[in-house]
Amino acid sequence: MGLLNRIKGEEPGLFKKLEHVFDGSGHYGEFLTDYALAHGSIPGSFKTFTNIYVPTRGRTTEIDVVQLHEKGILVFESKNYSGWIFGSAEQQQWTQSLKGGQKNRFYNPIMQNRSHIRALANHLGVPESAFLSFIVFSERCELKAVPPDTESCKILRRHHLVRDVNRALDNRTPVFNQAQLESLANAIESMCKTEEKAIEHIETVKGIQAGQICPYCGGKLVERKGKHGVFLGCSAYPACRYTKNL
Repeated sequence: MGLLNRIKGEEPGLFKKLEHVFDGSGHYGEFLTDYALAHGSIPGSFKTFTNIYVPTRGRTTEIDVVQLHEKGILVFESKNYSGWIFGSAEQQQWTQSLKGGQKNRFYNPIMQNRSHIRALANHLGVPESAFLSFIVFSERCELKAVPPDTESCKILRRHHLVRDVNRALDNRTPVFNQAQLESLANAIESMCKTEEKAIEHIETVKGIQAGQICPYCGGKLVERKGKHGVFLGCSAYPACRYTKNL
């Protein structure tokens, strides 16, 4: 992230970073997010969890990082991209633009994290108003055209993570007492990654890639007819408006 972040303790040293770059897990962005949250100066009582598998609609959805804080439940979606990033709140696909004109598409992370929060809120029995959504992009990218922050959703680059988390928490009052925090921590701990859960989640990913499962909410995709022909739509419509052209 930079020298200042290393001085503040929010970024690991070079050897620690290289260890995670080459560990083959593919979770380098999540590691950096988790490290910043664990080592940054965030006041209050909290606990951080990584790679949570949340049951939803008979399947699981994976959440990168969750911080259970006395002022709410913070859900982080890490995007370790470079280049220029473009997207609006309602677009299903955002764009990564690289040098040489190469463009890559990826699912709208606001919608993606919204579905994660909905699943976690339902599973924990906690209202969605207690949650905060953070979309964390790599410091190697530039956010050229993305939606402005709202009270419940923040879009940022990782080197500003601790600062922006603190700003968001400053505007909130505690919503959980110590007993509630302990109960919620136990519930989230039970969803942490295991080999069995990882295998189950891989099957869900395969279903998404095969066009059988909605990538936003985990619902079943069904054929629908529209004015432009047949398309796949989420069975949870209108709560989920994901569509895929055939």
